[in-house]
Amino acid sequence: MGSGLDRELRAAQRDVVRRGYDVVSHAYRTDDGESSPASSETTAAYASWIDELVVRLDVRARVLDIGCGNGLPADRLLVEAGMDVIGVDISEVQIERARALVPDAMFVCADIVDFTLEPSSYDAIVAFYALIHLPLDDQRELLPRAFDALRPGGLLLGIVGHDRWTGVEDYFGTPMFWDHADAATHLALLRDLVFDVLWDRFVPEGDVGHTLVLAQRPSQA
Repeated sequence: MGSGLDRELRAAQRDVVRRGYDVVSHAYRTDDGESSPASSETTAAYASWIDELVVRLDVRARVLDIGCGNGLPADRLLVEAGMDVIGVDISEVQIERARALVPDAMFVCADIVDFTLEPSSYDAIVAFYALIHLPLDDQRELLPRAFDALRPGGLLLGIVGHDRWTGVEDYFGTPMFWDHADAATHLALLRDLVFDVLWDRFVPEGDVGHTLVLAQRPSQA
């Protein structure tokens, strides 16, 4: 579980993320859902990922978006596909924008580490470019909670690391924290929790990139 000092450090690292996105929210993504030209994230990419998810879900399926940002484009796309969407983000600025931009979804401003995940309450959980901002120990503690929060047969679609890296770097003029394990470590964590990893793929970003993974809680788990 980690020492008190370790947890204080992890909370401080998450607070770097909170303060960072409060500052860069508008620079990172516009009200039209477009990302900065400096980012490889595109609405078309999100749309293809959402399409691959919702084809496996019933209309009105309950979907949790971890690190939802301003709600665009993922939550708008999910709502348009007929999903019942709940978004959680640590940034108050992001959540205020999400409530205005995607009024048909529900948004909660909370640190996902402290957010209550009720057992068997979601048909799917998505986390796009969010888990990589959590300290690795927080990621390791969150994944079992996510597994329990999914209904049997529920799906987890998320971006995780591809290569091991951690640090704080300038991000649109403000400090931002990241913590990535390598792809093999992330996939092993999921399989250790008895997730069925349906597929994973490399998502390039400049000279580096991330891993997009779709995993499922077994129907009998």
